[in-house]
Amino acid sequence: MIKIVLIVGASGVGKDSLLKSIKNQSNINFVKRYITRQPDQNESNYYVDKEAFYLLDEKKFFVSTWQAHENYYGIAKFDIKDGLNIISISRSAIKDFETLYENVTTINITVSKDILKQRLENRGRETKEQIEKRLNRKYENLNAKNLIEFDNSDSLENSSKKFINLIKRIENEF
Repeated sequence: MIKIVLIVGASGVGKDSLLKSIKNQSNINFVKRYITRQPDQNESNYYVDKEAFYLLDEKKFFVSTWQAHENYYGIAKFDIKDGLNIISISRSAIKDFETLYENVTTINITVSKDILKQRLENRGRETKEQIEKRLNRKYENLNAKNLIEFDNSDSLENSSKKFINLIKRIENEF
């Protein structure tokens, strides 16, 4: 049986850090994304240039694709396996997975605006203007069939423990 756990949240809320905290859990398939930018030190994704991405998309290689911040992202069909699959995606791609798979849970990772600003500045990927634009972005209510809100404002150690427990609970549900 395929179980999908979608991880969503604004850039900088700590999705990749939380995912690293559960990497040693057996029986979990961590699905890598195909991205048209080089991954940073916190990510484990496949880099493809835009031309290759377009070709793969044209050949129906992906379950879902989306664009964010001038980059393209995709999830390959063959990377979804029997058992628990964890995938970090854009909130715009949730419906793609809910349409194709029966068992989908979405975890929305959030932090306070002050913590998000600090994390984005520490990451050093964007200018101050880009960070301010991200901080002032308004998001529509998240529309997912099985949605769990997860506040990642605590220390990494405490949030990681809570996240591990949440994933174990979801895994045991099927």
